[in-house]
Amino acid sequence: MEKANIGFKAGIILEKLGETGLITIAELARKLNFSADETALAAGWLARESKVHIERQNGLLCIKKE
Repeated sequence: MEKANIGFKAGIILEKLGETGLITIAELARKLNFSADETALAAGWLARESKVHIERQNGLLCIKKE
């Protein structure tokens, strides 16, 4: 996947997190119609930039906007 595409998806994810609050990575992918890989890569990008917080709850990876 291209770096520009990951960055574009990261922007979409960040906007959606402003609406949803804490959500599982899987549920976020479903809501945005992204693949699990696209969502995970973009989430990692955002985490690296300290724009999101990722945590494990009940065995599921959850993400929220910082």
